[in-house]
Amino acid sequence: MNISRRNFLVKGTLALAGTTLLSKSMLAAAGKKEVLGIQLYSIREDMKKDPLGTLKQLAAMGYKHVEHANYVNRKFYGYTPTEFKKVLADLGLSMPSGHTVMGPAHWDAAKKDFTDAWKYTVEDAATVGQRYVISPWLDQSLRKNYDDFKAYMDVFNKSGELCKKSGMKFGYLN
Repeated sequence: MNISRRNFLVKGTLALAGTTLLSKSMLAAAGKKEVLGIQLYSIREDMKKDPLGTLKQLAAMGYKHVEHANYVNRKFYGYTPTEFKKVLADLGLSMPSGHTVMGPAHWDAAKKDFTDAWKYTVEDAATVGQRYVISPWLDQSLRKNYDDFKAYMDVFNKSGELCKKSGMKFGYLN
């Protein structure tokens, strides 16, 4: 069969144009549902001014998941863990993870145990429904040399064990 160049270009162009009429699902495997989430640190100023209003706007935009970056005095953006969980649920949001700095104030080296502050952090993360507790920073004093840094990684591993008791995982974001 001998096809002219002109005939090839015409038929090829028509075939390509015809594919635009086909549905996306016919051309490729159906994709997974998109999971849409936002780290609240990226909108921290809005969250400081009006946490509830900001969360309402995020839900209206289609966000489904948030990651907190504000846990102070056992509160998330001024709400107790139970209150914040309800706020999120009422808006159709969940908070699978959050950033909470684990530092020197959270580990009692003499007792080789966590302070109440860190125990409450993990407890409150579980209450609000987190699956991951993330420490996004390591205090400068804990990373001055290799041995200090390595010793604190043992503390991080112990934090992983503590989180695991509540069905969560611990992570460090360097």
